[in-house]
Amino acid sequence: MSQTSRLIDRRLAKALVYLQALMIPVSALVAWVLKDSTAALSAALGALLCWLASCYFSWQSFRAAGARASKQVLSNMYRGLMGKFAIVIVGFILILSNVKPLSPVALFCGFILVQAMSWVAPFWVARQQKRV
Repeated sequence: MSQTSRLIDRRLAKALVYLQALMIPVSALVAWVLKDSTAALSAALGALLCWLASCYFSWQSFRAAGARASKQVLSNMYRGLMGKFAIVIVGFILILSNVKPLSPVALFCGFILVQAMSWVAPFWVARQQKRV
């Protein structure tokens, strides 16, 4: 039973990582079409930052699974969440202080667009499982 839930959890995490990675060039393209290359770079950086933080959280959270490892799973999730938070904060500080020229609005829009995939991924995985 724990093997089944572990596979489902990992499928959802993989789907989220793939969808978020797909949105990095999409956010850059949308920003480029709507504004210019500075906005495209800014949106891509924001999207990449969100994706990197999400990858770290997924990797950290799903290293252990099962009823016997419940305390380890919870500890890994807390560790993953704190690491994700640190990556986002440090990433924004580095980007905002070092990248010139920069469009802060596009940066945050790219970040939010990739973060929104957290809402889309569960529906996408459920739809994929109905096909199989």
